[in-house]
Amino acid sequence: MQETRIWKVINNQLQEFKSIPLDFENRLHAWLEKDISILLPDAALIGSKIITDHGKEIDLMAIDSNGDLVIIELKKHSTTRDVIGQILDYASWAHTLKADDLTKILQKSGSQESIYEVVNRNFDNGEEIEINENQRLLIVASEIDAITERIVSFLAAKGLDINAVTFNYFKDGMDEFIAKNYLIKTEEAIVVKDENKRSGRFVTRMFHEGKLDVGQEVLYLPLHNIGVTAKARIFKKGGSCLQLPNSDEKFSFSGLRGKFIKEHNLGLNPYFPYNQWGEWELQDPVNGNKKLSDL
Repeated sequence: MQETRIWKVINNQLQEFKSIPLDFENRLHAWLEKDISILLPDAALIGSKIITDHGKEIDLMAIDSNGDLVIIELKKHSTTRDVIGQILDYASWAHTLKADDLTKILQKSGSQESIYEVVNRNFDNGEEIEINENQRLLIVASEIDAITERIVSFLAAKGLDINAVTFNYFKDGMDEFIAKNYLIKTEEAIVVKDENKRSGRFVTRMFHEGKLDVGQEVLYLPLHNIGVTAKARIFKKGGSCLQLPNSDEKFSFSGLRGKFIKEHNLGLNPYFPYNQWGEWELQDPVNGNKKLSDL
């Protein structure tokens, strides 16, 4: 597996710093608890040291912008084949979790939000996210042994969303440096299309079935009902498909809904858009206006 090498320029000469051992698991665990984007730029943390139904402890669990659960296992120094069985066991448990289960995990971690609110606060197109359709597995260590590397690569090639990450540690006096490397690069990942992959949520289906189209306008009824006109135009198919008049800013339905709610203090939850389709009305001067929930 690739290892980062670092040199310092001293008097126009290069002096290499060697990666050295770190009190790895505890320190990295604390860093990732505080900021999961260090490892996953597109994810939000759900919990730390999560106890499964079988009494095992998952180091960290996150949810990414696709709604997939990310199971993260931290290992001190080199890993062994045992970690593969361990993380597969965690994944077999995690794939059974429903939205309510994830909300309970969040609450045990001290959060007051539901999993829906976490998803919509952190990611665009929240209404299009299918929660926990798939799982991602990440093994994190200061180094990955050859056997674990081979097994992870084999499983990934067969379509399992698994990867290994190393964090190399360097020190220069009081300064500390961490470098991150993935075993399987994003561009090398194999995408397997099967029955477990997403078939599309509400907006996607509406476009696919021809019930929504580019050029149409939608009205946000909670504002209309208090005398405020809030129309948006569908300028493209897919996510972030809405534009306000005289604006280049792009919104998803959930994103624009959240903006309207917060700007006008409507008393609705801006991060819970899953019952929102009755709040939007499609403007159709020929056939009559209809709520999206009635299409």
